[in-house]
Amino acid sequence: MSLNKERIDAVKFMRVTAMLLVILIHATGVALSKIPHDSPSYFFYLFLNRFTRFEGSVFVFLSGLTLFYNYESKPFTKQTWSNFYKRRFMFILGPFLIWSIFYELFSYYQGVRVFTDWKTMFTSIVTGGAYYHLYFILILVQLYFLMPLFIYLVKRFWWFKKYLLFIGFAVELAVQSYFEMFDISFTVPLFSIYIASFFFGGWVALHYQSLKEQWSKKQYFMWISCTFLLGIFYTMLYYFRNILGYDEISYMVFKFLSISYMLLSCFVLFKISIYLVHHGGRKLNDFAEHLRIYSFGFYLVHPFILYLLGDSLRSLIPSHIHLYIFMRFILTVIFCYVFIRIMHRLFPRAWFLFGNLPAPERNKTS
Repeated sequence: MSLNKERIDAVKFMRVTAMLLVILIHATGVALSKIPHDSPSYFFYLFLNRFTRFEGSVFVFLSGLTLFYNYESKPFTKQTWSNFYKRRFMFILGPFLIWSIFYELFSYYQGVRVFTDWKTMFTSIVTGGAYYHLYFILILVQLYFLMPLFIYLVKRFWWFKKYLLFIGFAVELAVQSYFEMFDISFTVPLFSIYIASFFFGGWVALHYQSLKEQWSKKQYFMWISCTFLLGIFYTMLYYFRNILGYDEISYMVFKFLSISYMLLSCFVLFKISIYLVHHGGRKLNDFAEHLRIYSFGFYLVHPFILYLLGDSLRSLIPSHIHLYIFMRFILTVIFCYVFIRIMHRLFPRAWFLFGNLPAPERNKTS
């Protein structure tokens, strides 16, 4: 297979969408703790906060998509994987460690945690426990670590390549159900919590040439409608099982529905993104690409900006909670962009804070 593969431009729209949904979820979380469960407003925010929970699956799906797409055809050599891990350390682990130290210290400042000893602090930093969003990066790191094994299996066994999607679905459902049944937990969540999304992204990568074709308008309507209905069902099942405590709803049934919704959302968003690449216009595509390069930075920075804005806008609660949440979400997106953009332009090595960034544009002179 030729190594000169076409670029998957749909990635940019998916990554930007997931980035915005992460901020939306964290911005609306306060409403679910402030508003009574039987209030109509609660269901509105539950929809915004839970229906959108496919954002994590989208990020993992994209990792699987790009990694399998780029590495399945590369020679399986020491040099290939040495370069692979070097890039992940520079652009993923480096920023992760810097921001983990920052958020660990920030947690002490907030009073969320109290410093006890250096060992506890070190453990918190390296296990993603410094702040509520950092665990997710370590899940990706686990998948990166296992990537050579996955590529080997794809190259070695035809059935593994053919049934990659179903293997991921079955492994996630079985392992997570087993952990739930026996109340097993780990300091760092295992990669199995997102293995279906990762393998699904890999499966799409391996069949990209046939899957990149655009749907008809009728197909778009049908699949978007099915995804929306499944998302409503998933959200309501979550409400009855996790909020109201209806234990008779089996975890395995809930997990099956959850995985199905996450994967379908990823694929429908993938197809919508393909449509936008072809019909969205140059300005929209350029804007999405511009935001895409900052998406990792948005993920790392946004909890800090949310906290600062929450402190500043606190007077709006509880009398204007809807305005508070709306302003906090919009301003977080704006301030994150401004902060990362300024750092990117001022410091050539800003990639060590925000991941892989292109060289900053130089000011044009007439």
